[in-house]
Amino acid sequence: MKLPLILRALLPLLYLAQGNQAAHISIQNPILPGFNPDPAILRVGTDYYLAVSSFEYHPGIPIYHSTDLQTWTLHSHALTTPTQLPLHGIPTAAGAWAPSLSLINGTYHLTLTIRWTYDPIAKLWPRVFWVTSPDLKTWSEPIWADPWGIDPDLFTDPATNKTYLTLMAPNNNIDRLWGISQCEVDLHTGSCLSPYRSIWNGTLPQTPSSRPEGPKLLKRGKYYYLLIAEGGTDELHRATIARSTSPTGPWESNPDNPLLYNGAYGFTNLTVQSTGHATMFDTPEGDWCAVFLARRNIDGFSPLGRETFLCAVEWVGGWPVFNRGGPILLNSEENPKAVPGDFVDEFEGEALGSSWYLLRTPYAEGRASGLILRPNVFSLSDRDTPAAVFRKQTSLNMTFAATLLPFEGGSLGPRQTVGVSAYLSELQHQDIGITGCRTETGNRGGLCVYVEMLNNGTREYTEHPLRTRSNGKQENGLTLYIRAAPHEYKMGYSYSSSKGYSDSHVEVTWLTSFPSSYLATAPPDWFVFSGAMFGLFASGNGEPWPVSGPRVGFERVREVYFEERIADYGLSA
Repeated sequence: MKLPLILRALLPLLYLAQGNQAAHISIQNPILPGFNPDPAILRVGTDYYLAVSSFEYHPGIPIYHSTDLQTWTLHSHALTTPTQLPLHGIPTAAGAWAPSLSLINGTYHLTLTIRWTYDPIAKLWPRVFWVTSPDLKTWSEPIWADPWGIDPDLFTDPATNKTYLTLMAPNNNIDRLWGISQCEVDLHTGSCLSPYRSIWNGTLPQTPSSRPEGPKLLKRGKYYYLLIAEGGTDELHRATIARSTSPTGPWESNPDNPLLYNGAYGFTNLTVQSTGHATMFDTPEGDWCAVFLARRNIDGFSPLGRETFLCAVEWVGGWPVFNRGGPILLNSEENPKAVPGDFVDEFEGEALGSSWYLLRTPYAEGRASGLILRPNVFSLSDRDTPAAVFRKQTSLNMTFAATLLPFEGGSLGPRQTVGVSAYLSELQHQDIGITGCRTETGNRGGLCVYVEMLNNGTREYTEHPLRTRSNGKQENGLTLYIRAAPHEYKMGYSYSSSKGYSDSHVEVTWLTSFPSSYLATAPPDWFVFSGAMFGLFASGNGEPWPVSGPRVGFERVREVYFEERIADYGLSA
């Protein structure tokens, strides 16, 4: 029975009075800030493993580990080779997404979608596959499934030991009405072992544009539960659930659906929006929780993209209740989230740290080392693999500072660039870097710091002569900065022998600023499912790096974080 309307209206007030805690869990949302969408979680004893989407980035599908659901470390990546992650030439928003984690007969299975393009001419439909692992670190080659669609999930019925593949798929290839489909599956071949059929279409009207997605099957007591996402990936996103006495249905819809839907309280009222794509799980203490994606809406924009959140789950009358029936809020004043310590990487050793990513699948190993970049013809605007490495922006209030290595073996010409980027896609990135001066305002033959703003089809470019030594070489200690705040980003540079932006004597020359909406906006008829990244890059911009060109790279990156002070009902500072 549905709750009376007046009681449902009072739920936010009841929720605020009760707080944001489960019996044994301290919740400080988001638990994985920054670009970490589509979370799938698996508990193994007292350990939790959580996988998220990676889209166009390599390596693919990061897997995080925690023992307390609040402190997470990057455990591994599931897709690390070209055969596991073939992403050559894909556009933004394609790639690898919507993982699901299962432990089946002692072997870990990670199931996911890969899509290569949105081009209707190419007819490359999204495919599903899984990889297996004995330890959540080393992963097999893909096993491709018979069905095509998105958001696959593997569930083994404890009563029969049969494994079912459940996914979002069209009813056929003609009218393509999307719904939740299923078959029993052979884990070794990907072949269906039972009739492949649609099992539930969710709670919204079924039309060609409706998207019941993200299915997750679980069993509790005598019931099997089918938890899905609906409403698309924006404000209408939500989580709904149905139950059955069989893993194949028929399915009874929860009378109090949706379980999770912050849009019910107004799309601009609450800061947390787009709540959905959930996975439920229990804890060793017997509590139940759910992880799900959401975005922090700062005056209509979410530059960090979709992040991973957590809430408590209670069971009432055989149905789960998320977050005591109230909206998802951020941290309470009684339990504020601590400001993280600085992140510093001085690129010691041959291998990059695991938190750095490449765009698309690299053609060869060793593209970056220590950190020496190997520039090629591609830039950040090309749908290929430029000489660039990226880190996720994880705070709405922080500074990213990167100190360049002194150039060795030559000088930059007007076609060569090296710099840092606030990056969203090949169509939307804002860069500050060093180049051989190319405009009349520059010192031709010398070096200039330039700013290039690419904003979904528009381009702005400026450059400023740099101070150089008497021999024309670049001075040491040149550091490039991106200062990110909830409403605005700034870009600048400094000369300093200091190793930290936070040192009071560092003077930064700020050259430009742009609104944070730049890193949260897709061009018309495009999708962007990722979030803001900070990049280090070098490029020949359409030409091979010259033989006489310098060796370029970075000696140090430092991220400094500040208090975010984001309110539940809008931006407070």
